[in-house]
Amino acid sequence: MTLTKASRMPVLAAALCLLLMGFAGASYGAVRYDVVPSPTEVINTGLSEVTGSFNLVVRGTGSSTGTSTGGDAQIGIIYNSNGTFMPIDNTVGTGIVIFFSHGFTTANPSILSVFNQTINGKCSGQLTINMHPGSSPAEGDFIRVEGIRGRISASSGSTQGTDLYASLQSINDPTANNFTPDAVRIAKSLPGMVIDIKSDNLLLCFPSLGKYPPATIAYAIKITEGFARAFVDLAANVVGGTTPGVTSLDRTDSGGLSGLYVPGTPPTLSVAGPLGIPNNSTQFTVYLDSIPASVSSIGWSDSTTSVNTGGGTAYLRLVSSTTDGAGNASAIYSYETTNQTNSSDITVETFTVQPMIYLNSNSTATGTVNAAVTLSPNGGSSACEIPKKSSKDVQPRFSLVLMSDTNVANEVPGGGEPSKPYAVIIRCNCYMLFTYVTYSKDVNGHDLYNTGIAVANTSQDTQVFGKYGAAPQTGNITFYFYSATAGYRGYFTTGDVPFGQSYIATLSQMLNTTTMPDTVFSGYVIAQAQFQYCHAISYIADGTFMVTANGYPALIIPDPTIKSAGFRVAADAGDLTNVPAGEGLNN
Repeated sequence: MTLTKASRMPVLAAALCLLLMGFAGASYGAVRYDVVPSPTEVINTGLSEVTGSFNLVVRGTGSSTGTSTGGDAQIGIIYNSNGTFMPIDNTVGTGIVIFFSHGFTTANPSILSVFNQTINGKCSGQLTINMHPGSSPAEGDFIRVEGIRGRISASSGSTQGTDLYASLQSINDPTANNFTPDAVRIAKSLPGMVIDIKSDNLLLCFPSLGKYPPATIAYAIKITEGFARAFVDLAANVVGGTTPGVTSLDRTDSGGLSGLYVPGTPPTLSVAGPLGIPNNSTQFTVYLDSIPASVSSIGWSDSTTSVNTGGGTAYLRLVSSTTDGAGNASAIYSYETTNQTNSSDITVETFTVQPMIYLNSNSTATGTVNAAVTLSPNGGSSACEIPKKSSKDVQPRFSLVLMSDTNVANEVPGGGEPSKPYAVIIRCNCYMLFTYVTYSKDVNGHDLYNTGIAVANTSQDTQVFGKYGAAPQTGNITFYFYSATAGYRGYFTTGDVPFGQSYIATLSQMLNTTTMPDTVFSGYVIAQAQFQYCHAISYIADGTFMVTANGYPALIIPDPTIKSAGFRVAADAGDLTNVPAGEGLNN
């Protein structure tokens, strides 16, 4: 087929257009990138969490940086995509690292701006990268951006398990940059820690720890990482967080590179830096509240040590503590590890903190000391703005969310959990057994037999024993009635019995209560006095108490809440203590 002059014109025009388009593509700066993210885990209550990095990898040949008019070209990374949003917590000079391969030397990619803006009512961060014209990167050349911190608790990531996304835009020339894909995942939010609080009972009759001497103290606060990379040490293997230089033990940026990267050549434009440039380690504030007057002081100490995969060790170091004098106390702990990257970052670590509760020797005030923990420091910028460089804008930092149990669903900004019991401080009890009491009537309804009971509160005995005497204690007595034929029938509680005085009553008077259905009774009674050193006697007499039929002292039952002094089961009878099994009545 022979083309005529007329038919050749459209073909030539099309070829010319293709040539011009190819020339324009090479001259006017179109660069095609494969976008490869490196997502990270972030704490959902964090206000300054390091999110994932971006790798912009050149795809194809014939690329050239710059706009179609030969000017600088900008790339925008906007943290608002796939229905998620996130404010940025960095400034241009705080923590963000950008470096690139040799093909971008002339372009010299740099961070032009970092800011937050409201998009559809949601605060979203935006990072702008500027590139000069004139570079001709080959396929495989790259630009990498990392160290961007996000205010996760003020983002979609405040909901645990949320994937956060960012979109990429060609800012000032739609033909200058092309991205595949143009929206990528940069982080997943997870709970930062799990708290497990174990409580214990403390008896006021055993100052200063509230325990019978052989007993161990069971109260403790266990802090477990929500995920292996949740806790970060400012300077691994350096106590106190100051460091002479970043080492391979620290969580660092990608080789400490900034600016030009030449394969096989050591970086010369910067040294390795901690990822995101933190200025403190992850911290924890332990709160104690509702502390009764019977507590004389709180003893704080470092946590137990966690031995990690890779042979490293970590612990929580006590930084400071305070007591406000109004029933509240707190302490700040700092996370310390000997090896962040090769040990702590691959181990879910658990620490135990045990604030010691010391009791006053002469107090009778009962109550429950409650505990809760929050990741800290707290506060600083959280609105739609960049940090104000105040002392509160330390990184990392967190929203104040109290955590006190293993239900991580409650560990969300604006939520949190009430403090949980840590130490239950109870009165010293004295138990008495009256082996037989009775009250009966004759056929005419007249009292036939009755039982008199007298209980002495001998906790005031310093006149006799001086400094070795008991602490004066005032408390009530509760009598529990067990019928000889019907078992447990109810109880009766007296008013407070002052120290140095006695409670005296008859069984008929006790039976006249709303908790006792009986008007006559025969059986035994166990009495619980809320003071130490109780002693009692009962006496059975006729209805007029003119003739006494029988009298005996009550048996004292050791307090079963005191280890090694309460009930012993039959299996214990043959152990090395040679203490008989059973109640071990003190008579």
